[in-house]
Amino acid sequence: MKLIRNTLDNCVLSNMAQRNTDTSDDDAVKYLKNLRSMDLQIVNEYFTRSTRIINKMRELGVDTDQTWNGLDQYHLKEVLNLIHNQDFGAVVPSIREMLSNLESTYEV
Repeated sequence: MKLIRNTLDNCVLSNMAQRNTDTSDDDAVKYLKNLRSMDLQIVNEYFTRSTRIINKMRELGVDTDQTWNGLDQYHLKEVLNLIHNQDFGAVVPSIREMLSNLESTYEV
């Protein structure tokens, strides 16, 4: 099975991790990249929803490093805390909740 390549065009987590001012989260991001090898339906859902969110953010003119840094502080930190605490079963539901919050915020 070919892994989907995450980019700044299709992955909100990559945007949060790469466009923030905190480099301490880089190790945990490696774990998140490994999630691409899980159930293909879940992976496709994530990338589809992420792409829609990013496109809407661009349309609204809020696809900026400042915005992503703020989202990192709120959303990504929560997911990374689950990873650091080895609460792996809660990671995917937390990511889904994050996507729902972003969709609501940007009216996707």
